[in-house]
Amino acid sequence: MKQIKSFFNFLNFRFLILSILIFKSCSNRAIVSVDDIGLKIPDVWQIPIPISEDIAGKWWEIFQDENLENFIFNFRKNSPDIQSILESKKMAYHNSKINSPNILPSINSSIRADTSMQNLTGFGDAAGEIFGGQSGEIISFENSTAGLGFNLQWEIDIWGRLSNAKIAAGKNYESINYDLTYLGFSSVIRAAQSYFQTVEAYEQMKIAQESYNSYTEIRDLVKNRYEKGLKSSLDYRLAETSVSTSRVLVETRKIQLSALRRRLETLLGKYPKGQMITSKALPDKLPIIEKAIPADIIIRRPDLKSLFLKTESEGLLLMQAKRNRLPGISISGSAGTSAQKLNDIFNEDYGIWSIGLNLATPIFNSGKLKSAVKFRESSKEKAKKDLLKGLLNAYSEVEQLLQINQSLSIQQESINNAVQQSLDAYNLSKERYDKGVTTLESVLNSQRQYNNVRSQYLTLKRQRIENRLSLILALGGDLDNNG
Repeated sequence: MKQIKSFFNFLNFRFLILSILIFKSCSNRAIVSVDDIGLKIPDVWQIPIPISEDIAGKWWEIFQDENLENFIFNFRKNSPDIQSILESKKMAYHNSKINSPNILPSINSSIRADTSMQNLTGFGDAAGEIFGGQSGEIISFENSTAGLGFNLQWEIDIWGRLSNAKIAAGKNYESINYDLTYLGFSSVIRAAQSYFQTVEAYEQMKIAQESYNSYTEIRDLVKNRYEKGLKSSLDYRLAETSVSTSRVLVETRKIQLSALRRRLETLLGKYPKGQMITSKALPDKLPIIEKAIPADIIIRRPDLKSLFLKTESEGLLLMQAKRNRLPGISISGSAGTSAQKLNDIFNEDYGIWSIGLNLATPIFNSGKLKSAVKFRESSKEKAKKDLLKGLLNAYSEVEQLLQINQSLSIQQESINNAVQQSLDAYNLSKERYDKGVTTLESVLNSQRQYNNVRSQYLTLKRQRIENRLSLILALGGDLDNNG
């Protein structure tokens, strides 16, 4: 159809010229660095990092635990938490597309067919005479129209404000994506920590069971001597009490282990039967961290990258708010056909088209545009303060974890020595009791102390593992893959 072709030919030339103007007017991408917020970063961490090699790419492989590796694999694949994060990423992507402004023209098409019935009763008998009817007869007639149309709306981004808004929307999406990435990373770390809590619970149950067996052995020995009149009823009752209380502890440990196993199964999206298989001992080897890491390595953390992008986005929105005070240019047009019959809408003889240029400039708006600029200025400053706060909290987190790591190492070394000493004390007390040199209460107390120290050692060992995993999370993960 000639009219429609001429309409789009008319647009093509103007679109080419205006596109050049738009691309030239697009603003530079606002990039924010640590220097922009006035934060001085040291070259190395203030708390020394343990002497070791680089962090392993897949940190969980360092533990050499096949059950852990299977757990991490299944968690990343099947966890409802991870699946929810993936769906949230998809939602964020599509939402950014919905909210992003259109820089290119918006074109819609439509086909219509209308039929109407009208009468001439308002004209009285004169209408009947004019149209050949009899006096008093109601004259009616039917009217049909059909049309094919294309409608165009295009705000020309002559000042780059739409491009600023579009780039800002993109940065907001990247920001959300980084937030969700960090959430996924932290979910894996927390899941691994839950796994090691379960392993510790298994070992704690073993200690409780061994304690029960030991108390039972002592009780049986005392009972035999009591029945022979060699020991007092006090010794027998003390021994029996220890057996009963140790059995309570065994049941408590079993319940704790089952609860943690069910938690792991829930994390994997499985029915919580309480039968999750884990390693039977906490590992001695930990993911290793190199001796000296530049303090600015923390900027690679996804959550901090998100804060940088939010700050950049606010800068772009501020530019947009300032340019909203400038005149706006838009083009609107339509092309198509209009006929009485539907089969004529493709006939070029019935073609119609129109095009118009609109120039609008703000004159009086009660200071709303000015306030919008002030709002965006404050919003940008707030984003910078949030970034500063996030960086300081992240640095504090790493320094604190490094200090805790030092403390846990000292504590574990001390407790390890205490385990050996308490074992020797327990064995010595049993020998002296057999010789009648000491009391049964001394034996029971030394046994209780030995078990308590062993339990503390396991807890400290698990805390060191958790602290190291938290440190990996605080540093942003793998140095090679996230640098």
